[in-house]
Amino acid sequence: MAKRIFIAATGRDAGKTSISLGLIKSLLDKGHRVGYIKPIAQRYIKVEDYAVAEDVLLIKGIFNLKGNLTDMSPYIVEKGFTSKYIKGNLRSPKNKILKAYRKIEKESDVVVIEGTGHAGVGSVFSLSNATVARLLNAPVLIISEGGIGSTIDRITLNHSLFTSNDCTILGVIVNKVKKEKYDEISNLLKKGIKQQNDLEIFGFVPYKSILSVPTLSRVREVLNLEVLNEGNKGGLTSGWNEQIEEVIIATMEPHVVMETVSNAQGKVLITTSSDRSDILLAALALYHSKVPNLVGVLLSGGIPPKSIMDVLKKTDLPIMLAEQNVYSIASLIHNLRVKITQEDETKINILTDLFSRYIDREFLYDAIFEPPEIKLTWKERFRDWLSEIGGLILYIIRSIFHKT
Repeated sequence: MAKRIFIAATGRDAGKTSISLGLIKSLLDKGHRVGYIKPIAQRYIKVEDYAVAEDVLLIKGIFNLKGNLTDMSPYIVEKGFTSKYIKGNLRSPKNKILKAYRKIEKESDVVVIEGTGHAGVGSVFSLSNATVARLLNAPVLIISEGGIGSTIDRITLNHSLFTSNDCTILGVIVNKVKKEKYDEISNLLKKGIKQQNDLEIFGFVPYKSILSVPTLSRVREVLNLEVLNEGNKGGLTSGWNEQIEEVIIATMEPHVVMETVSNAQGKVLITTSSDRSDILLAALALYHSKVPNLVGVLLSGGIPPKSIMDVLKKTDLPIMLAEQNVYSIASLIHNLRVKITQEDETKINILTDLFSRYIDREFLYDAIFEPPEIKLTWKERFRDWLSEIGGLILYIIRSIFHKT
């Protein structure tokens, strides 16, 4: 039987997938066969008519893990599912999740199980994260964002729900700790978490701003932008994978735009109205001057004059068009939820490096491979036995019909 670990979080965007990614890379490097499953997911992508969790596609794509996508992502909460379930029009996904997990487990030494949101997410289906962790008999690793009081509060709240479901808690990883307060926060949390919850802490991961900024490609995809210039190379140029660290709303004079971009500390996306030919010419000047900060231009309104577009299309500078005004565009980008993609090699390398440097991996390995025993109730044992028998009967029936 494979070892297992349930990656939980105290809230949205705490870093479950980031920690899962680092853990899987670390386990693979040690020679273990690693399986991965996200039992319940809300964000998904359609793949050959199947809805598959975004995180599953990411992990599968990066590590080429064994297992079918439909087993790694057994249950997707699509629009309208909640109402249907409450009305009694949908069956519980428990058995589907169990069967999918067992398939993943057969080819694995360790299975990383990633939850969704905080401990209570999924309660509407009678399958909160705490319930799923117990269903799969998986010890829990809680991920929380770095603060002090709020972090301890969230850990305490989530810890109580897991323990009320008789889950074993391996410990905590505190993620996104501000660099300037790293020592202060880590020292206080070591004491505070022990005092309130008596939980082990496997590490404190510092916050890296680059992990929270979107790529040009992500902005284009999420905002459904029209591309006016892909570049002379055809298809996506390397610029589409650049991080957007700053958005400049170019309503000022061209020379001010050029100075602002040239002096910026990070990668810049210029946003301006499509009728500002002077700003577009300034962007072209920056491009030909090989200013490294400029990653693209996002226009609001209609397509620029043909004379300008002819010049722009001779460059490898990504140019996009949006229907919204420049201020709305900047706000949308600022509030954009950033998800890592397979193409984000820089971010993936940063995440795996952070896990390697700031997590006590040997301590965590010991917890995973020698966790406290989870005692099953007779009902849980009977449920597992029925599920195994049901699977065997279904296999026999399918074999008979296949032969006929």
